[in-house]
Amino acid sequence: MQPHDSSLHALADRVAKLETQNRRLKQAGIAALVLASAGVLMGQAHTSRVLEANEFRLKDADGSVRARLSMDAANRPILSLLDAKGVPVASLGGGRQPLLVLFRAETNEQIRLGANTAFFGLGLYEKEIRAGLGVRDSRPELDLFDESGTAQATIVARPTGSSLVLRNPAGKETSTMWVDSAAGGSSFNLSGSAGSLSVNLGEGAGGPGLEIADNEGFSAVLGRRDVVVGTGPKERKPAASLSLLGKDRRVLWSAP
Repeated sequence: MQPHDSSLHALADRVAKLETQNRRLKQAGIAALVLASAGVLMGQAHTSRVLEANEFRLKDADGSVRARLSMDAANRPILSLLDAKGVPVASLGGGRQPLLVLFRAETNEQIRLGANTAFFGLGLYEKEIRAGLGVRDSRPELDLFDESGTAQATIVARPTGSSLVLRNPAGKETSTMWVDSAAGGSSFNLSGSAGSLSVNLGEGAGGPGLEIADNEGFSAVLGRRDVVVGTGPKERKPAASLSLLGKDRRVLWSAP
């Protein structure tokens, strides 16, 4: 055999070995691709699984519960976020009356944002509610409370005007002020242990006029007012007039 024949045989052997290695690499690549595809499909299958439980808890590295998802006594879902001591810092409730509560650390102070079938609004709390801003029957209102949770002041905005109500510590109304475009003006009222004072500037309500009344029902009216003189019908006194009225709202004396 000539030397060049041995070289050709050696070259042919090398080519055969390379083709064998190439086939093995292709087979390994296909196997890897199949395994990777299977892994992706398995991963997708796992993410589509549904987990069901009555409560879920999230713990930190020390094993303390920092978040809890559960159902409350009213059968609504509640998500609670806790600090490292397990004290709630925020709570979110679902259902037909959703509620968000934020807690101020180491105090009784809270901020509540909620809604129900009657109104929706924001409340600020200590031990009791101290302030509330809400919308009821399409009317926005602001309420201020004392430390016991008794309402002390209320501001309400209506389509035809607005009103301010002030109360004593027992929660009884002591003064009101309102503006009503439907009545053509505004009114201001004060009340105390001895009687009341009212100022009416609405023409549609019979003003302008000022009335001072005691607790027995007697009153003095300065200004325009519809009054009954004697047994006759009602008559309107002018703004430049003074009338003294009895318990039955009939004129005892007037000038002019």
